Order: sequence, then structure tokens, then C-alpha cells
Amino acid sequence: MKKTKKIWLWIFLAMFAIPEILWGNLIKILELPIIPAYRDVQYFSDNPSIAFLLITVEIIGVSGVIYFLNKKNVNINLKLKYIFNILLVIILVMLVASLFFSYGMSQINFF
Repeated sequence: MKKTKKIWLWIFLAMFAIPEILWGNLIKILELPIIPAYRDVQYFSDNPSIAFLLITVEIIGVSGVIYFLNKKNVNINLKLKYIFNILLVIILVMLVASLFFSYGMSQINFF
């Protein structure tokens, strides 16, 4: 992979990883023993549009990682590539479901 593509891959990975480490949406859903940095999510309950934006950024990040891992010039083992794709698609489906439920439950008005 070229240097610019690696940089974009790291940017998309950071778009997913940083919000997940700080607030841990999927960590709570999967009940992993990892504790998010900020446990208090009252801010997101008071401002649901911020939570909606945060989940959207995570979806964009995971989608970008999937895109760059599936480029033809990525030198990675085929089985490992399939495992990464399956895990990332599962994460993407969970994020889209979380986005749908947060939109449906919070009655966000965009316009």
C-alpha cells in the first residue's frame, strides 16, 4: 500500500477507535470488561444529536477501513482478510442498528 493510503487507513481507524475508547458504545453492547474513559453518558442523553453525530463518525470510520482493506493491492493473507471483513461488517451492522435506535428513540429534529 502507498503511504497516502496507509495514512487514510489510520485516519479511518482513528475515527472509529477514539470515540469507542472514550465513550464505548459497542463496549457496553457487547458487555466487554473494558471500561470506557468517560462513564457518564448523561451528556448524550441530554443532547441526542451529538450521539447521533458520534455514531455516524464511527460508521464512516469502519466503512473506510473496510474499503481500504479490500483494495486489490493490500498484501494480507486471504483468510485473515475474510476474518477482518466479517468482524468489521458485524461492527458496522451493530453501529447502524445503534444509529437507528438512537434516532428512533430520541426524536431528533434535523430541520
